[in-house]
Amino acid sequence: MPSAQKLVDKFNDLKTLPHVAIRVTQMAGSETATMQDFEEVIKLDPVLVVRLLRLVNSPYFGLSSHVESIAKAVIFIGMKHLRNLVAVEGLRNLFRERAEETIFSRKNLWTHSATVAILAQMISRRIFGEDGEDVFLAGIIHDIGLIVEDQLCGEKLRQVCSIYSQEQGEESITGFEDGLIGTNHSKIGRLLAIQWHLSDEVVEAIRFHHRHDKQFPIPSVIAILQLAEFMACKMNQGVVIGRSDPLPAYLADHLKSKMAEYKVLLKALPAEMAKARELYDADQEQA
Repeated sequence: MPSAQKLVDKFNDLKTLPHVAIRVTQMAGSETATMQDFEEVIKLDPVLVVRLLRLVNSPYFGLSSHVESIAKAVIFIGMKHLRNLVAVEGLRNLFRERAEETIFSRKNLWTHSATVAILAQMISRRIFGEDGEDVFLAGIIHDIGLIVEDQLCGEKLRQVCSIYSQEQGEESITGFEDGLIGTNHSKIGRLLAIQWHLSDEVVEAIRFHHRHDKQFPIPSVIAILQLAEFMACKMNQGVVIGRSDPLPAYLADHLKSKMAEYKVLLKALPAEMAKARELYDADQEQA
């Protein structure tokens, strides 16, 4: 059975992710990268330039004058927001369906990832008063390992999803992946996140998002990601429809203690989803 590292190496050999997306993501985590460095890389991708300028000139930012410079756009948006825009843009094609699917669908996975990302950012901002950029990124890419498995061992992944969909216990999907594939999407995603020089918090969130026997600080990227994923799955926006991991007891207690605030948050979710589609063009079918 292949190891997580072997699958990542094969995935990299396919050159599936655009070079520009990888470079910008790496630079956003660097303390030495300059605005000029970002401009030099971004201008190599005309589509990204168009999206960046369209975003910074949108009503969301409400600027008094039109921005036509990549460098100025990066300044207004900020490096982390830019990183998230590039991540969405770079990953978009990976989530395109190769054929009609039922038990595992890349289109459903994209919807799940986008829902988790937006919920995570809303929780970070509305419940904890933080910017939420790191948890948004973690939400978008937390299941990237499933794309790698689909690309390289798709038949086994579908067997995993089929078995998992019929199970009634509390075992996570990663346990079935380990048994049939020899590794799981959390391990694969962690290796990719390290390779892309993402923050330790995002790396660990990807690694542990299916670990419900551990307790993490509140708020932390991993705790917020687990909350957002649980909520998304309960809204039938899971990877395998109708299945969800149990919420760890300490997070369940947190949710109960702030139930009124979370109810308000969920009412605002449709508007936030619409805003995200406008900002990131995140709806795959509009791509």
